[in-house]
Amino acid sequence: MKKKKKEEQMKLVEFILNENDADVGVFAISLVEDPAIEENFVYFSKSQVNEKFATVDNDKRVVIGAVMIPDTPILRVDSEGKKYNCFFSKDTIRRVEELYMINSKHQSATLGHERAVNGITTVETWIVEDSKKDKSAVYGFNYPVGTWVACMKIENEDVWNNYIKEGEVKGFSIEGYFESKDAGAIKMSEDQLLDKIRKIILESENTTK
Repeated sequence: MKKKKKEEQMKLVEFILNENDADVGVFAISLVEDPAIEENFVYFSKSQVNEKFATVDNDKRVVIGAVMIPDTPILRVDSEGKKYNCFFSKDTIRRVEELYMINSKHQSATLGHERAVNGITTVETWIVEDSKKDKSAVYGFNYPVGTWVACMKIENEDVWNNYIKEGEVKGFSIEGYFESKDAGAIKMSEDQLLDKIRKIILESENTTK
């Protein structure tokens, strides 16, 4: 008889906004190698046939991708080394996107969550209302309703040539202030945990080749 795999109880935490705080929501979007939501962006250049953002002679240097996807578990590890999953609701994401623009954070960007970079501007941002009819579907994406999508203009030569075109960064990741609300616990088997670890290792190996 096959031995049943032990299951680990994993805490599920919802991240929410507390608008009574002076600092709340997303204060920067980071260009990263491994996006927490596991969604890569695409970039546009004059060489692409279906390019919507390019001019005839010059690259528009625009990237598009998901910033936040609702109800998507994101694996995290707390200060004690315990694994847990966090997520954002549709309502929270919609308000986060609004505050990001209201507070004029569209020119706040970092690279790999390590350093601030100039010459990067969010030029367009929206919440997906219909997955099939959404503008992002033109570029092959199929984001669920409630996803926050952004287009960023990259005028920083170093970031464009050495990070985006070289594939050193592949997607967006947020930096911000949120409060947590315990949403209970979910079960994740050892096999599922191992699969996640294998995926991380494989992606790391592929990017170093």
